[in-house]
Amino acid sequence: MELTLYAIPIAAVIVGLVELAKGQGLPSRYAPVLAVVLGLAFATLGKLDMPEVGRWLEVELLGLITGLSASGLYSGTRAVRGA
Repeated sequence: MELTLYAIPIAAVIVGLVELAKGQGLPSRYAPVLAVVLGLAFATLGKLDMPEVGRWLEVELLGLITGLSASGLYSGTRAVRGA
């Protein structure tokens, strides 16, 4: 699936955008929610031309997984750094 290939760099972009939002005053407790919303948004925007209804669920699940991965990547990195 070609979407899976793009999910890895998108997760890194999401981490960067969440960090940017936190730098602008977003409370840390909302960071995972923003990561999931961004994951869903990137997945949806990436496949707007897709006519098949069955594929939408697949795309949205990948967006959800990407957002959750980005959220876990952030918290995992933070745990390793000890912050």
